[in-house]
Amino acid sequence: MKILLDTNILVHAYNKSSPKQKQASKIIRQAIHGEIEAYLTAQVIYEFFAVVTDNRRVEKPMGLDEAADLCLDLWECREIEKVNPTMLTPNEVFKLAKEQKLTKSRIFDCIIAVTAKENKIGAVYTENVGDFEKYDFIKVLNPFQ
Repeated sequence: MKILLDTNILVHAYNKSSPKQKQASKIIRQAIHGEIEAYLTAQVIYEFFAVVTDNRRVEKPMGLDEAADLCLDLWECREIEKVNPTMLTPNEVFKLAKEQKLTKSRIFDCIIAVTAKENKIGAVYTENVGDFEKYDFIKVLNPFQ
């Protein structure tokens, strides 16, 4: 099964103070060893950078250079496939935004869900199950439960 990794999986995997670090880093290792078919989007990596460098969002933020290097490593990692939105993504996203009455930052999870759909990825790993449950075209899996 193709699985898109949500931002929080990366945050937990690389945040040594996270109580979920061990589980999340195992997911990354499984992806690198081909045990799971994992995918990332550029948006997820940008969000990851924003979170891990923000002392309001993580207990021990990463320095700029360390975070940027890690993001580049993730982007260049051949074992974890990368997918991108298509030219039709905005059409689907804003249609869903109206249907689901999405506002503010909730649009970003919609973009991730639609990007997965367009790239025939059937599931997303996330601890934020509620952010994706509204999309019947993607299976939501919380690997921490």
